[in-house]
Amino acid sequence: MTIKKPSYSELEEKIREQEERIEGLPSHSCHDFEDRQFLRILLDTIPSPIFYKDGKGIYRHCNDAFARQILGIDREQVVNKSLFDLPEQIPVGLAKIYAEKDQELLDNPGTQAYRGEVKCADGNNRIFQFYKSTIMSESGEVAGLVGVMLDITSMVENNSQLEKKNSELESLSYIDALTGLYNRRKFETLFPEQLAQPVQADHILNVAIVDIDYFKLYNDYYGHPEGDRALKLVGNVISQTLKRPNDYAFRVGGEEFCLLFRSRDELGAMTLADTLRSRVHDLGIVHDHSDGTGVVTISIGLVSVRDDATDRSGLYEEADRLLYAAKNAGRNRVEHRVIEAVSV
Repeated sequence: MTIKKPSYSELEEKIREQEERIEGLPSHSCHDFEDRQFLRILLDTIPSPIFYKDGKGIYRHCNDAFARQILGIDREQVVNKSLFDLPEQIPVGLAKIYAEKDQELLDNPGTQAYRGEVKCADGNNRIFQFYKSTIMSESGEVAGLVGVMLDITSMVENNSQLEKKNSELESLSYIDALTGLYNRRKFETLFPEQLAQPVQADHILNVAIVDIDYFKLYNDYYGHPEGDRALKLVGNVISQTLKRPNDYAFRVGGEEFCLLFRSRDELGAMTLADTLRSRVHDLGIVHDHSDGTGVVTISIGLVSVRDDATDRSGLYEEADRLLYAAKNAGRNRVEHRVIEAVSV
């Protein structure tokens, strides 16, 4: 039997095929190994905790950040465990909460994001933003979920501090720097809002305008620094006199103030206004140009609303008219009017 020998070109082709097959096998294995190594190094390099669970809630993988920073144990102690298998690291109460969130995602495949406070392995509570997503098998079934935890503690604290500072700045924008009372800007927004509030059956609404008597003469004679000191002292007396939660005081002009407050009756309103007048007089701020009194005094125009049906659109103007009546009557006095269900 004669065996046909292959030609040189046929032998060369066979050798080339074998070389490609042999070289190809190690090449694929090497690439797979490199890919796995890359993913492992990548996960452990990322500082954010990452974990992967199967459809039964069993940890199949996690990076070092999750194992050590969150749980305080090695990765090998986490893999193949469930939330409930790590009671020393995850209290049962928290495990139930986390398990419910996981099940919610597994029952509704897709993504899930939420914020939560976590007690870390170092004993400190930190705020994390959780981002989780389901993983699907080739058959289209839910195979598990992967989660990433971003530490947003500093961001939340910074935002909180920023909000606090913004709130403080906003408050300062409504405060008169000299007297500490609300300023004209706050008056323009708060005054109409408060006027719109219904009058309670057992209270009346009062609007008063306060003006320091002969203040221009005081400023001209004693100088603006002393004038500012007098304004500050009068502002302090107003703050001390109107100190209930629903009392409001505004500096609406140079030496002019507006008051908005409630009282049981008109006698209570008049008593408060006259108490304020008396306290300013008793400060004893020397004023040699005060037309006989010898001290700084104030005049007040006070209007009281007893009925909720009363039109309040002109209350400020009526209080201002009463202020000028007090001035014309000799100053250092209160002019008062009670309004009942009639338009001013």
